[in-house]
Amino acid sequence: MPLLLASPYHLPLDPQEVAAGKPYPPLGTLVSAAELRAQGHEVAFYDATFNHDPTTFAGALDGHRPAKVAIVSDPHAVPVKMCTIAQRTAALTMIESAKSRGAEVLIAGPDVTDHPGVYEAAGADVIVLGEHDGALPEWANGALQSGRTSRRKNRPDLDTLPDPAWDLVDLPAYATRWRSRHGRWELNLSTARGCPYRCNWCAKPTWGRSYNVASPARVATTIRSLRAAHAPDSLWFTDDIFAVKPSWLSEFRALVGENPLPFRCNTRADLVREGAYVRDLAAAGCTEVWMGAESGSDRVLAAMEKDQTRADVDTAVARLRDAGIRVGFFLQLGYPGEKLADVRATVEMVRRLKPDEIGVSVAYPLPGTPFHDRVKADLERANWTSSMDNEVLFAGAYPQPFYDAAREVLRAEHAWLTWRPEPTRRGLRRTAALPYHAARWPLHQAKLAWYGR
Repeated sequence: MPLLLASPYHLPLDPQEVAAGKPYPPLGTLVSAAELRAQGHEVAFYDATFNHDPTTFAGALDGHRPAKVAIVSDPHAVPVKMCTIAQRTAALTMIESAKSRGAEVLIAGPDVTDHPGVYEAAGADVIVLGEHDGALPEWANGALQSGRTSRRKNRPDLDTLPDPAWDLVDLPAYATRWRSRHGRWELNLSTARGCPYRCNWCAKPTWGRSYNVASPARVATTIRSLRAAHAPDSLWFTDDIFAVKPSWLSEFRALVGENPLPFRCNTRADLVREGAYVRDLAAAGCTEVWMGAESGSDRVLAAMEKDQTRADVDTAVARLRDAGIRVGFFLQLGYPGEKLADVRATVEMVRRLKPDEIGVSVAYPLPGTPFHDRVKADLERANWTSSMDNEVLFAGAYPQPFYDAAREVLRAEHAWLTWRPEPTRRGLRRTAALPYHAARWPLHQAKLAWYGR
């Protein structure tokens, strides 16, 4: 009788992610499957990604009749780390289905670590706090007691982890959705876990401020195997910050050779100030970098403890452009203390630097952060319903329509500034959206001024 391992993330319950059309397999959960297999356990896998209804999990339960069920969220996935109500409700439904059939249930993931009592009350037998690697084999072997675990110690040597058990998911289904929307297929991969930086709004429920990275040799070998077996067109490195150490990147660049697989990644502006680092990024295959620019106001960046300035962002963009690497900005509105002038400074930064892509959200306080501690007394509710709901959950300086208008002004400015003829699906979508942005831009500017007065 196999152990049933389930990934509870339901993409159709996340409208913003559906609209983006960039589904990724549950990387961390597939690593757990491979680890269980390596210890001799038979593993059946349930991937909820493309399912609309959490009750369909009952079919997998009835088909496999497992005595043990592990419901494990992927801690590498941004929509999962947002700990939304819709995904929590789906996971609770899955627990109920498993318990009603007499199975013993283990539950793990970022939201479980933040809100263990919710899952305990739903009937989960084992609640894993923090990193779940290692806990699953212990549980499968009968060595893990019921109840909440103590917070798991992070694994320092990532080279000891097996490659994800890609055969357990329908990779062609992911590839088809990517290629039908974007003309290419991008697969997710991780080189590191955790983030050593202190940004006081950034939730780190699984790995905290620790930072552990696989060796360049291990990552290069994994990429070669992945390329040979599945032929993705590109990779998305899920690391909070890719290649924190320049020496790691230099060695990785040398190992991937002359024809590297293209990839996108996250970084920080202060890491890409040096030309040698950026040249290594480009030579290793990097085509697009996303960085947390966050705000065009140094005052807001200091309040966030971002440890970077507008000047750092200016330098980073120049370096990346010189190397032919596309630039994406994560922008954040509504951090405590932000004023209308700060928002206008962010608009001006986008207008001046013209990033290739932007992602705009309002500040989202999650447990375990100084930001959450600061505003928790004023929280109207704890979580968004789905990722990127962009609702202000605490008593902000301005009402919700102000932040809605600011977000739309940024989107409109960006759409006009970065438009160029492009005979691709993406280019056609952007061209089609221009009249919409042109028609609504004056209205949003007026709303921004009115609600920010």
